[in-house]
Amino acid sequence: MKTEFEIGKTRKIAGYSISILVSAIIFMAAISKLIGTEDMVKTMNSLPNFGNMMYFIGALELILLTLYWIPKTSNLGFFLLCSFGGACILAEMVMGKVPMGGIMVSTFIYVGTMLRKPSLSGLGI
Repeated sequence: MKTEFEIGKTRKIAGYSISILVSAIIFMAAISKLIGTEDMVKTMNSLPNFGNMMYFIGALELILLTLYWIPKTSNLGFFLLCSFGGACILAEMVMGKVPMGGIMVSTFIYVGTMLRKPSLSGLGI
């Protein structure tokens, strides 16, 4: 008999697959900020006062991913990544874009984590 928050193998695999996919997206964005690719520099310079913070934001993304994947700090990493996703949505809105990228990344962070850790939601799903 399953306990309240025990999850099946399929759900765990789906959760890890989604979490790894979204982590790869965030990792690539962080690396492109740290390397300073032409497109990333152009995008960051289109945000007021953010062009000079590109390296800091890239390092922050890597730190948050590290916290997310270390088992003892994964809950903290999850909540910080969700907050970071909100900031991405806001940045896209400031640039005058529809924030689909930020919404999709934030949604996948949440869904992947909730599939792996249903106790974190408090909903018992």
